[in-house]
Amino acid sequence: MTEIRTLIDEIKSNRMRLPEMQRAYVWKSTQVRDLLDSLYRKYPTGTILRWETTQKVPTRDFAVSQDDTKYESYYLLLDGQQRLTSLKAILCGEPVNVRGRKRAIDIYFNLDHPDKLENTKVSTDDDNETEFEEDDEIKITSDEEENKSRLDDLNRRAFVVENPLVKSQQNWISVAGVFGNKIGYQEIARRAGDQATPEGQERLSKYMDRFQALKNIETYDFQVKTLPAGMSYEEVTEIFVRVNSAGTKLKGSDLALAQITAKWPTVETEEGTKEGALVKFNKEAEYCEKHGWNISTGIIVRTLVAILTGQSKFKIVPSLTKEDLEAAWPKVTKALEHTLDELKNTFGLETDATLSSPYFIVSLSFLHHMKNNILTDYEAKIIKKWFLIANAKGRYSRGSSETILDQDLYAIKNDNLQGLLDNLKMQFGRLDFHTTDFENKNTASGIFKTMFTVMRHNGALDWNTPQVISMNNVANRNQIEFHHIFPQDFLKGKYERDQINDIANQTFIVKRTNVLIRNDDPAVYLPEVLAKKGEDNFKRHCIPTDANLWNIERYPEFITERRILLTKMLNDYLRDLD
Repeated sequence: MTEIRTLIDEIKSNRMRLPEMQRAYVWKSTQVRDLLDSLYRKYPTGTILRWETTQKVPTRDFAVSQDDTKYESYYLLLDGQQRLTSLKAILCGEPVNVRGRKRAIDIYFNLDHPDKLENTKVSTDDDNETEFEEDDEIKITSDEEENKSRLDDLNRRAFVVENPLVKSQQNWISVAGVFGNKIGYQEIARRAGDQATPEGQERLSKYMDRFQALKNIETYDFQVKTLPAGMSYEEVTEIFVRVNSAGTKLKGSDLALAQITAKWPTVETEEGTKEGALVKFNKEAEYCEKHGWNISTGIIVRTLVAILTGQSKFKIVPSLTKEDLEAAWPKVTKALEHTLDELKNTFGLETDATLSSPYFIVSLSFLHHMKNNILTDYEAKIIKKWFLIANAKGRYSRGSSETILDQDLYAIKNDNLQGLLDNLKMQFGRLDFHTTDFENKNTASGIFKTMFTVMRHNGALDWNTPQVISMNNVANRNQIEFHHIFPQDFLKGKYERDQINDIANQTFIVKRTNVLIRNDDPAVYLPEVLAKKGEDNFKRHCIPTDANLWNIERYPEFITERRILLTKMLNDYLRDLD
């Protein structure tokens, strides 16, 4: 058993290091919140697995700072990176480094939490390569009653992610502030308020006990298992893969990456540069990001496997050699970069945010590899039609996405591009769009992302400025936002939340225009927008021009009519591809 503060000191002093096989830091703030909650309750939080060695093996940087102290014998952390990195960030009051950007993490603790704590919604990882989701913590709104209700909900918890609703409350304190010695016993006594009464003394005692229990988190004992120094790096890699294959801690791509880096490790050349699989994967990811595409290392690994083996599953990785991997790599970068150019310039996608799944990058890269990056006009037309439908309907976002991806790779491998459309028809029953495709969908759905792509293609403009709707706008005030045509607060109390947030009630305008409209009545502000921007722009946004439908009593009819217009827009675009 080893105390948290001891493990953190080992990271800080560089006695604990990360092997190259480890993935990068990926935890959300809500996962850090859940970890602190478990430690506070003294719940079991898993084992730390490390290997003590004197061998010089490839390593990667932690997402938090370390000294450059040299140790002859040191630990390589095999399991527990996400937990220990998060705890060092919180207990040392420092941000984490995620893909070259500093991200602060602060969690707030409730000194006045109920004796019986509410169960926490625990965040988990799955095998989905997409990382579009945001932390699900409660946000502040302009509605005082709603904020009061949300604060009541927060006050039933012990920990929440830093939030404007709790920062001003006397009973909530910053965890980073506590461990950074910015909040001490005198401050807790001040927050307890008047202690001249028995109730005040009781509150003070409760606050002090809870404050001490929070501070005691750093003395929590983790169960630590240390592999002996005599083991080889290959044996340790095998243990890492087996340990993480037993649960759902790592994605399949992370385990494949561990095996690939063991075969093709990072080495320093005579010129002083570094070479190896991880170096190449990271450079390619950085290159893609520089050109507007946030592509995960996992997708790059899966693309490599597809080009090497003609399928996407990682079970074949152990049989691949270093020579196989090195020979395939130039083909991967060529096909991948060609695909990103096609997505942007041919399919009209400005960023990866308008992809319903990053698996499209794998299938399209494999296609371009098989076709040597040259498609006939007929083939290009089929692929564009296939992509539009597949992206909008969520081809890889339901069921067993790996199996579905392999179906498409099989069709491509056998030069059966028509088979891609047949796969879609088998999955969805039809290749055109219907109003039902917009029902029960949220803003993360493929059809909502495709709404934006087609509106952008049709030249839809902002409602107050000359700006074309675009995700590439640089100025903060020109950033694209989802706008509720019938504003949320305007509909509140008359319709259910799901009705209010229907994607048929949303369109795309720039931030400064959204701020101007706020919670205005559509029957008042839409005529002004129509007069200023014209009926053609309304049509590009698929807004019903019957002013009677802009009244709050006709809201359900407005949604029905707009779904019809959105469906027509997508089907018209689809027909233009024939």
